[in-house]
Amino acid sequence: MMRTCWILISLLFAADLHGTTISGFAAGFANDTPGFWGIEFQSGAPAERITSVVLKMPGPGFFDFDGVDNYQNQTAPIFDAGSSLGLSADQVFFSFTGEHPKVLRIRFAPDAFAPGDRLQFAADIDGLGSKVGGALGGYGGVRMTVALSDGRTGVANFRTDTEVASRVTLDIAPSAVPEAGSTFWLLLRGGLILCALDALLRPNGGGARIAQRLITGI
Repeated sequence: MMRTCWILISLLFAADLHGTTISGFAAGFANDTPGFWGIEFQSGAPAERITSVVLKMPGPGFFDFDGVDNYQNQTAPIFDAGSSLGLSADQVFFSFTGEHPKVLRIRFAPDAFAPGDRLQFAADIDGLGSKVGGALGGYGGVRMTVALSDGRTGVANFRTDTEVASRVTLDIAPSAVPEAGSTFWLLLRGGLILCALDALLRPNGGGARIAQRLITGI
């Protein structure tokens, strides 16, 4: 029984440590494709959420929000409901400075951006000599910074995939120790109590001593 308990506890610990995978892409033509930019929450713990994403243009590149000869004469990013998944426009908040910013910040409503969801939007670009998605892998690539609801962050750069597409996959390592109050700790406490009770019922004289060590170690 004791061995079974410890094996169970080890499995619980391993199961609670979820890594997170998020992908970003720019595909098509920035001045013509409604869902040119994409951010997809590919995998993570069920309760995990993306809270913010920051995109920084490489080299001489910048976002084009001056409303003149750009995508739909836009003066801000345009959420694309047709290609986004699990998100609505009122859950996504874009912020930037000036008409030609190098940095675009995206915040999400609490509990909005969950594993399996995808954001796609239009944001015209300029300064790279081309409007195609493949240009965003040049000059070191667009830098994508992602913040998660548990405080973890990750950074990675786009790389040219094809002439019209650039992509990035960001893997964020799991937390070293699960948060207090998480399901892991509740299950672990229950497992240790079961082990302690088993030790108390043992016929040998060491049961009480083992049980006391297990309980005080919680």
